[in-house]
Amino acid sequence: MALSKKQNQRLGAILSVMFKEETPSAAVGQIITEGFAEHKDDSIAITPKGLDEKNRLCTLAGLNIKYSSEPKKKPLKES
Repeated sequence: MALSKKQNQRLGAILSVMFKEETPSAAVGQIITEGFAEHKDDSIAITPKGLDEKNRLCTLAGLNIKYSSEPKKKPLKES
């Protein structure tokens, strides 16, 4: 499934903040307003809500992008 333009912009802004890339201030402002990121010290960090949104959008787009610190899900046990 393809992401909408708004979803693409949101995912791009979240990923660029995650990887500390240069991001247009309007895109960063939008994800901060929506609660997906926050100012922390002298930088911008992704919130838990932002991680959930990143995971949701990545799943819709067929991607698997994780922080190395994100917990790994345990596989389902087969009966």
